Amino acid sequence: MHDLFPSFGPLNPRLAVLLLMALLLGAALPLVLGWMQILPPGREPFAPPDKAPPASSSDRFAILLLANVTLSLLAAIPGVVDSLHLEWLVQFFPASWAEHTEMGLVIWLVFTPALAAAYGAVRPNPIRVHLIAGGILVLALWLLSPTFLASLATYP
Repeated sequence: MHDLFPSFGPLNPRLAVLLLMALLLGAALPLVLGWMQILPPGREPFAPPDKAPPASSSDRFAILLLANVTLSLLAAIPGVVDSLHLEWLVQFFPASWAEHTEMGLVIWLVFTPALAAAYGAVRPNPIRVHLIAGGILVLALWLLSPTFLASLATYP
């Protein structure tokens, strides 16, 4: 990815780390709350034993988007993808496909948060707010983390 703000010069490294950590935690919080929202509700502690727990409505496509945005968040954390050692996957693809597969995967991981935010804005579902907030913040993390990491790397 490229630095979005090269004309401003590098940020102070402390500010870059603070902004990166705030963006990481801010992006993770709506996703965690979204996963908690789709868990099936348990029985109330003092409810009669014969009373069934309330049924929760679920939108399967919204859950699929939440899973993809969560994977996108994990892939956007600096250093995580490099530490997975996925070089062994190249042996299953022809040599000409490796670069295209990697590019397609990165495009999918960057596109999915925007799709989730748009879907949450248009379609009512139980995790609507979590999809919108998580999608926007994960997309911002993908777009701004190269700027923050460049500020850390170029500081004297």
